[in-house]
Amino acid sequence: MDFADNIRNIHIGTMIQKKLTEKSMTITEFAAKINKERTTVYDIFERKSIDTELLIEISKALSYDFIRQIYYEEETSPTLFIAVKTTEDEVEKLDLPEGFIRLVKTKK
Repeated sequence: MDFADNIRNIHIGTMIQKKLTEKSMTITEFAAKINKERTTVYDIFERKSIDTELLIEISKALSYDFIRQIYYEEETSPTLFIAVKTTEDEVEKLDLPEGFIRLVKTKK
């Protein structure tokens, strides 16, 4: 599936409703934040597409960048970076691949 196919398969209303649920925000709270009626919020959940200005307001209300998720999905894939100060002996105890261990060992 290429980029264009991905864009066509997006249902923005479902994405918004899912994020609202994740944030544990009520419909009433959300409606107030975007300055809309509750009935309009339910209508938004049914939309396959949405006006960009409204999507920006929704993104602000939910503290989530829907535009980045839609257009830059690869960049928003979950990535975890961890920095830990440790000794070389402790790193070797982690049973990591040898190539990775060589990367994380410090030069003396």
